[in-house]
This record gives sequence, structure tokens and C-alpha cells, in this order.
Amino acid sequence: MWQDSYDATCSVELHARVELEPILREHPQGALDRAKRVVKKPRVADAPTREALEKRLASWKEEGFEARDLEAALAGDLETGRAAFAAYEENVKKVGLLREILKGFDTKGFEARVTTIEEKMKDPRKHMAAEADVEELREAIDKRARDLESRAADTAREREIQDRARHVFEMVLKHRQEAGKGTGGLTESAVIQAMEEKPTARDEKTNLIRQFNFDTFVVGPSNRFAHAASLAVSKAPHSAYNPLLITSGPGLGKTHLLNGIGNYIAQNAGSARVLYLSVEAFTNEMREAQTSGKMADFREKYRNLDVFLLDDVHFLSGRGDVQEELFHTFNELYNKGEQIALTSDRPPKEVPELEDRLVSRFESGLIADIQPPEYETRIAILRRRAKDAGVEVEEEVLATIATLVSDNVRELGGALNRVLAFSALMGEPVTLEMTKEVLRDLTAHEPKRGKAKVEDAERDLKPGGAYLVKEERPTDCFRLFSRAAAGGDGGVLITRSNPKRVREKFDLGSARILWLTDRDSSSEDTIPPVLERIIYEIEEFMKKGTRGAILIDGIEYLVSNNSFDAVLKFLRRLIDHVSETRYTFLLSLSPATLKEQEVKILEREMETLVFT
Repeated sequence: MWQDSYDATCSVELHARVELEPILREHPQGALDRAKRVVKKPRVADAPTREALEKRLASWKEEGFEARDLEAALAGDLETGRAAFAAYEENVKKVGLLREILKGFDTKGFEARVTTIEEKMKDPRKHMAAEADVEELREAIDKRARDLESRAADTAREREIQDRARHVFEMVLKHRQEAGKGTGGLTESAVIQAMEEKPTARDEKTNLIRQFNFDTFVVGPSNRFAHAASLAVSKAPHSAYNPLLITSGPGLGKTHLLNGIGNYIAQNAGSARVLYLSVEAFTNEMREAQTSGKMADFREKYRNLDVFLLDDVHFLSGRGDVQEELFHTFNELYNKGEQIALTSDRPPKEVPELEDRLVSRFESGLIADIQPPEYETRIAILRRRAKDAGVEVEEEVLATIATLVSDNVRELGGALNRVLAFSALMGEPVTLEMTKEVLRDLTAHEPKRGKAKVEDAERDLKPGGAYLVKEERPTDCFRLFSRAAAGGDGGVLITRSNPKRVREKFDLGSARILWLTDRDSSSEDTIPPVLERIIYEIEEFMKKGTRGAILIDGIEYLVSNNSFDAVLKFLRRLIDHVSETRYTFLLSLSPATLKEQEVKILEREMETLVFT
């Protein structure tokens, strides 16, 4: 509808029925203005004739609809028949919408359920039951998609671990052969084992990870507030912050703090009933309880806790029945004054398909955010890990690793483990040269630097490519866009700068400029920071030619008006679209305007150009 509304031939009307008599009774002094445009009721002459109804009935029967009741209605009073046909037609429309929804589903593997739904929809009067079945099918398809995504992520992680282990294994073999030491019976599995983190030890009663406590958590400016809030909750549960919600990207320590809270309370208040688990584990246990008819036991277990620690609540997205159960569990615990602590990879308002009532409850306490660790904190984390491993590592080695991995504590520890594993397998001390060699795959992903001239960068641009252009001011980026647009069918520039100023400074030829702003302008084309509108304008531009350039200048403005996740999804759609064309997409970015973690994510999605 949003896209269609930009079509000049499209009109959109909104209708509502309001019962006026109760309003007038409640406001006797009020006045009622007549609508400027009156929608006239159909005249009797406009009502369908019996012949018209018979044709409509024949059409529905041809479509396979069950219509015996209509045949009976048509044989009686005409007015009664018209009413029956009108009600039936409304139900047919609803069935039509359900069929359109079904068309959009990937129903492979659910063919039997689809057949059942289609059979039910042959009687439009059963549309409500069919709608419930469609919703259940949607949830089943979504669950399958989540499971596939989870398995794919696990497979990708496993493959990455194996690739890195293979890399270290090959390096060890090479160095051993060069040193005349032989292989010594070394295997790839032994390398993987040497690189792995120590296995986590869980408490059977509370499910807490024992080694995740406050003593092993390295505190820095990026996580100090979240650490202080977690410590306060631990020392004064039920009275400090309730609920406490810790948010951060992956691998930054939110699970560590959540377990730290539980371990502290379990150690200092032995009688407290503490339980830690993930949303996935909560969901699986609930499903099992439903299947086995033990929901009463399930509720008894969770609604009588003293401390409820729930990890990764962003995975509640789209799980309506789980949200319903959690809502009542949350209320029961909160009303009793029991402590609740949660983690999420984003604020509740940004979790798609999370019910408003859960959003309001998750936000009713304190939200503590963890940012990617600063350089000094990364050094401290590495120093602590090396000490725990009982290995002396020079500061310049730690500095090199801290520079290569900046946005994920888990990856930071993994990089150190690779270096220590290689050192142990070779029987040699850790050196800077060894570190650089073992981690050379990380240096390969560093952004291209030193593009001193626009001409050099222009030669690197490829049709269908997407480029993140990093510079404090978009001067060189605008010039690059101008040349790329001139070499094709033109360009479209979406910018926070006033188009008049841009034209005065740069020669953009016939490129279209859209001013990214909320205000209207009588002299310039403007576009609001609405992602659907922007993608529509760009796709319309691309339909008119075969190659050209697209530049977005003002990503920080889009993020502030939407969210980073929403903008990232928008950019991914645009990047995918451009990749199948001969257009070139440029995104201008001043790195200081976004968080370090967000910049890293963008660098992974696009090829990076840095002008110096």
C-alpha cells in the first residue's frame, strides 16, 4: 500500500463507522457537522436482481465454494437472499485474503496442512477457523526458519573453527618440517582441542555457568554501568532494579553478567531459588510440558522462583504462545517482588513482533547497555586470559591482537587461543611474528586504505558493487559519485546537505538530488527519513536505465530516526538488489557518527574505501 500510494493513479480512502447517538448523549452541548462528502446508500434500483445473484452463485460454485445454503436462500424471499449473499460475499473476500497470505508462505514440507486449510476455505463461513489454522501454519513455518537459521549459524561456526584449526595445523606441520622435528603424530582434532575454550561447568540445580562470576569479569568504560547495575541487583535483589535488562551485541559479556548475578546470590543467599536459562530452553521446556500435559508443573516451577534469569529475550520474536506464557510468569514473579534479570541483543522496542505489554514490562526497570570494549579494556581482557592460561605474553603481542579484534570479546579470546595453541604445539614462546602469521586471516579483512585519489578509487568500482566510503566530510565521495553517474545513465543522490549547496560545490550533471529532511521545500525535492519511501525512490530510479550510481549521505540521520537494525535491513535489501544490476551503490560514512560495532557490521556488508 505504501508503494502504491506514490503512484499518481492511486487513491487511498480510510473508512470508519461511528455510532453517533451515544456520543451525542454524552456531550449534549456538542454540535455535529455534516461530512463534506456524503457516501450515498445504494438505491433499491442498484440492489442486485435475482438473475444477478444467480450468476454470482454460479461463479462461486465454479471456484469450488460450498454454496448450498445460498441456493436455499435464493429460492425464498429476495431481500433475505440479498442479505445472505452480501454476508457470504464478505466471507469470500476474507477467504481470498487468506489465500493470498498462503501464497506468500514457503509451505514445502507442510503440504498436508495446506490441503486441510484449503478444504476448510471452500466453505467461506469457516474463514475464522481457517484463519486460526493459517496463523498456526505461519508459526510452524517461522519456527522451522528459526531452527534452520540456528543450525546454519552453528554449522558456520563449526566450519570457521575447523578452517582456523586447519590453518594452524598446516602452519605447525610446515614449521615442524622446516625445523626437522617431524609431525610427531599431530592431528587436526588435536589442534581444535588445543584452541577450544575450557568447557563450561554448570550447576545442576540453578543451571548457572560457574566460571561466569564478577571476579572473572574485566570492567572498563564500555561495561562499567552494566557491571555496577548487576552487582547492585546481586547485593540487594528484589529492591535495586527490577527487572534489570542488559543489552549488547553478541560476545560482549551480557551472559557473563547474568550468570554473575545468579552465582553471587546463590553463594550469599543459599536458600534463594535461582534459575538461569535461555529463551530457547524456556521455549523447549514449555513445548514439552504442553505435549505431555504437565503445564501445571511447568508453571509451578517458574512462578515460585526467587530469582529468574532469562537470556536472549530477542528470540521471543514471533513466538506468540511463548510470549503469552512468559507474560503471566513475569507478572506473577513481579507482583510477589521476586527478582527478574534479562538480556537482549537490542532494546525491547526494536525486537520485531514482541508484544507491547512485554515491551513495557521489560522497560519498566533499568536497561543497562554494554558497548564494544575500548582498546585499553581489550588489552586488560587479553592480559587476564593469558594469566589464567599461565602463559607470559609480551605487551606488543597483546596490542596486536587487541588492534585486530575490536568488537567482540569472544572473538578476542579466540584469537589469543589460536596463538597460544600454535605456541604450545610448536614448543616455542609467543612472539610478535608468530602472532601476525597465525592471525593473518584477520589482517586480510582490514579495509582498503591510502586511496589518495578519486581516480584510483574509480578504477576499482565494479558494476553491481556496494562501497562504504569512510571520510570525515563526503568531499571525495561526492566526486566519486559524480564520475560514476556520468559514466552510466545518471545517478540519484540522497543527502542531508541542502541540494543548492551541493550543486554549488560539486558538478553533478543531471544527477537527481533528494534532500533527506522532514521539512518541506518549495525549491528542492525532499524525502523524509522513511526507509520504505527511500527504497521505493531508488528502485524506481533503477528501472529507468541499465547502469549508474546511487549515493546515500546521511546514514546517521536515518539511524536516529529509525534504528540501526532497521537501517541495516534496508541496506542489505538495497545491496542485494544492486548486486544483480550494473549500478554502483556508495554509502558515505563519517566513522565517528556511529558506534564502533555498527561500523564493523557495515564493513562486513560492503567493500570499504578510506580516503586519506
